[in-house]
Amino acid sequence: MNVESRRTDGKTATTWSLSRRLWRDYLSRYWPRLLVSLAAMAVYAASASAIPLAVEWINAGLAGDGERFRPNLRQVLVLGPLFVIGLGALNATAQYIQTRASVGAALSSLRDMQNDMFASLMAMDFAQQRSEVSGQIISNFTNDTTVLRETLTRVANGVRDVLTLAGLCAMMIYYDWALFLVILAIYPLIGVPVAQIGKFLRQSSAKAQHQAGDVMALVGETVTGARMVKSFQIEPLERARAAGAFDERLGLLKKMAYARALNEPFIFFAGSVAMGLVVAIVAMRISAGALSISEFVGFIIALLLLSQPARSLGTLNAVMQEGFGAFERILSLINAAPTIKSKDGAVDLPAGPGAIKFDNVAFAYEPSKVALNGVSFEIAAGKTVALVGASGSGKSTLMNLVPRLYDVDDGRVLIDGVDVRDISLKSLRKRISLVSQDAIVFNMSALENIAFGRPGASRAEIIQAAIDAAANDFISALPNQYDTALGEGGGNLSGGQRQRISLARAFLKDAPILLLDEATSALDAESEEKIQRALERLQAGRTTLIIAHRLATVKNVDLIAVMEDGRIVETGTHDELVVKDGVYARQATLQLR
Repeated sequence: MNVESRRTDGKTATTWSLSRRLWRDYLSRYWPRLLVSLAAMAVYAASASAIPLAVEWINAGLAGDGERFRPNLRQVLVLGPLFVIGLGALNATAQYIQTRASVGAALSSLRDMQNDMFASLMAMDFAQQRSEVSGQIISNFTNDTTVLRETLTRVANGVRDVLTLAGLCAMMIYYDWALFLVILAIYPLIGVPVAQIGKFLRQSSAKAQHQAGDVMALVGETVTGARMVKSFQIEPLERARAAGAFDERLGLLKKMAYARALNEPFIFFAGSVAMGLVVAIVAMRISAGALSISEFVGFIIALLLLSQPARSLGTLNAVMQEGFGAFERILSLINAAPTIKSKDGAVDLPAGPGAIKFDNVAFAYEPSKVALNGVSFEIAAGKTVALVGASGSGKSTLMNLVPRLYDVDDGRVLIDGVDVRDISLKSLRKRISLVSQDAIVFNMSALENIAFGRPGASRAEIIQAAIDAAANDFISALPNQYDTALGEGGGNLSGGQRQRISLARAFLKDAPILLLDEATSALDAESEEKIQRALERLQAGRTTLIIAHRLATVKNVDLIAVMEDGRIVETGTHDELVVKDGVYARQATLQLR
């Protein structure tokens, strides 16, 4: 499920609606900081707007032609430096306070967004998570938040620039309203092309961030599949694939960079046109006696100071559109609602033995892709049932229905007589332990990895679970024993050791229902023997559902269900199925001869 499929209405949100959401859900939490920032902006704008007056006062004293101010040279010598230094200190202090307060609020808001994105990611059901591209999700947490951080910082400076612009405009009106009208007539003409550039950048930003996710996914695939890449010597193919992705990204980034590059030159040129007209009109105004040289200098200083906030505001729209494109992608993850959740009125599963019943179960991933059709059988409490059959026959799908990783399309899955859809997800999954062939190990200590089975368990309980899972010996041999970090993906461990960590979690959880998804399929003989003995201890007294391709591992289970094309075609013990001389017997003949 990519960013497009996360949206439910298929429409792109407006800048106004995104702005309201940004303020309501995130920035408004930090209004005291933003209020301090706003006050500092006002001081900054006031100090910047006072600079033309200070320059006029100094110039009047030096030239001796002032009308409003008539300081002598001694006053200019003593007070002039104080005015300039004082305004500079006031301006710098206000700028520091404003930046610190606004950036602090922006970074805190981004942290909150990341927490919300991660919470939404964790709340997604299994099908939604599987449909996501990992590179796109990483891009949400990295590239999108970086772009939005730049936007929030620039927006804060934009408010400061607006206040400064207003103050300097007031000063120009104070000096000569006719000259100000010339400026006012020219600068708004900049808005139309700048708005078009901003629109293009917002659309391009969404594409660029999506491309970034694709590139991350490609690099991740290549790194993860390094063994296959090396073995098949497809480095040239991977380089070509990467080069194509990089070239595509380069093309879009160039277009965006060229559009941004057009902003400031255009604004600068418009400013030059305005200045040329101002010079011509000033000459006429001075010759008519409507403006003194000192006042003209003050006006020009105000105009020059005006160019910086004007240019910043001109580029702000482009930055904002990129940022809102990133924010829209962030919201697409935050707004993603899980399709599988506890329904209203769901009950906690009462304590019970954990008997499982599949009642005429049907399920399809897509209308044209039926995975299960009319599956019915029972697993009595404390008994073990194995699902066998060819790949794609529906074994994993059937197992995934028990903890509601998927929901049935028709029929029911019951635990102790209660439909799993009527049970709260938390209490349902609390009663189930899963051990799969892909033992997931995090880059944390062995103690922490096992503790996932039951958060809050004591160290002694965790060590006992490791002993039961035949994991204590190799963990004790690690450099820091249970406090040793196991590496990314458990890279510091062998496959058998990772599997025993997974088993230790199941022992620690001590749930009445156990799901084993080919738990020993990829192990060497020695590891399999250790794990098989641990599994026998783990299965004792538990209701167990096993998926197995290797029939030798399930010869002694209570019942074997043979699946074919999404149906149960045979059931019985190993001996019974061999006598039937059906599908299972043919597989057994091939594997066990």
